[in-house]
Amino acid sequence: MQNAPTVSFKTVGCRLNQAETAQIASQFVAAGYRVVEAGQACDVAVVNSCTITHGAERDCARWARRLRRQGARHVILAGCAVVQDGDRLQQETGVDLIADQTAKFNLIELLHGPNGILPAPTAPLPASDHSGAPVFAATRALVKAQDGCNFRCSYCIVPDARGLPRSRPLPDVLDDVRRLADEGFREIVITGANIGCYREGKHDLVSLLEAAESVEGIERIRISSIESTTVERDVIDFMAASAKLCHFLHLPLQSGDNDTLRRMGRRYTTEQYRDVARYAVDRVPDLGLGTDVIVGFPGETDSAFENTLACVRDLPFSNLHVFSYSQRRGTPAAGMPNQVVPEVKKVRSAALIALGKAKRIAFAEAFIGREVNTLLERVADDGSASGWSGQYLPIRITKADAQENDIVTFRPTSTDGDILVGMG
Repeated sequence: MQNAPTVSFKTVGCRLNQAETAQIASQFVAAGYRVVEAGQACDVAVVNSCTITHGAERDCARWARRLRRQGARHVILAGCAVVQDGDRLQQETGVDLIADQTAKFNLIELLHGPNGILPAPTAPLPASDHSGAPVFAATRALVKAQDGCNFRCSYCIVPDARGLPRSRPLPDVLDDVRRLADEGFREIVITGANIGCYREGKHDLVSLLEAAESVEGIERIRISSIESTTVERDVIDFMAASAKLCHFLHLPLQSGDNDTLRRMGRRYTTEQYRDVARYAVDRVPDLGLGTDVIVGFPGETDSAFENTLACVRDLPFSNLHVFSYSQRRGTPAAGMPNQVVPEVKKVRSAALIALGKAKRIAFAEAFIGREVNTLLERVADDGSASGWSGQYLPIRITKADAQENDIVTFRPTSTDGDILVGMG
């Protein structure tokens, strides 16, 4: 492989993007490429892009330019940002090739086919597929089960970037899970654009989780963010009884103010959201509960923000992602009156971030002296090891015989911020 062409990948955005990058990387490996770290000199660098916010789109453009400076001979910009503004981004960044959501799964053909920009590779071109098996993950593997969304929240560009909901056949998803188990992975993450909408014949997300749990060798399962009003209560019930589904649920809130939720096009009230959150922590007492909150949505008054602050304060969140509202061309919210100025967004964001940090540290401290199960993801030369608990808290332990991909149980003796610390 030393003389093989080289390729690097940079993923911006969600876990679904990460899963798709792994799929694309598998195709490059099958075509004879060797994968190197992003930033190394290489023949081809691929940026799998995100357009959820202006900031994410800017990051994609910055990475494309940076990878060129760092020695990539050919740079490809692929994915969501290309769907929305590909021609402009190509002009601004000077990338050699842009590829939308469909084309990004055919990059080998676009590069080396009859009309490609590079000579044919030494290995045969792989057939285009939609498997989700990664080739360069360390201990946790991502499995794509679903794509697309039709919820049409007024601020969100995802339905335009990814299209209507579609679910992969359950046997195909399970083939990926079994292959990952055969490759030695013990933890998987089931992901999608709107994973709670997984529907394939008579199967829903819980059916998929039940099937994945039956695969020998897979010992820990996670799911990516799940929307309220899909199958969240069924998932919570399954989590309470499951031996493998990690006790972490990411349930986006977006706002704690009913009027703001209505203008956002969200499908629940704060009262309904609170009921689901309380149901979750009652059924799964040690649950890690994550959420997303958008500050500065058009028309968000001081009083509306205070409602959000109160909601976050009242609920037992352990992981809070705070986003400042970002106008996305083509969405209803972009043309709404009473856009909030950046200075106000910054103040509100800081208040929520501080509250979220305090709640996360308090959640971590509650695990001192209690048994915690974790998959070790990195082991240092000094015997210290790190990973993530089932509740999605970072851990750091000292264990003489620690090895990557070990699953261990320990009792934290202290915390370092939100990190659980102890002896294995």
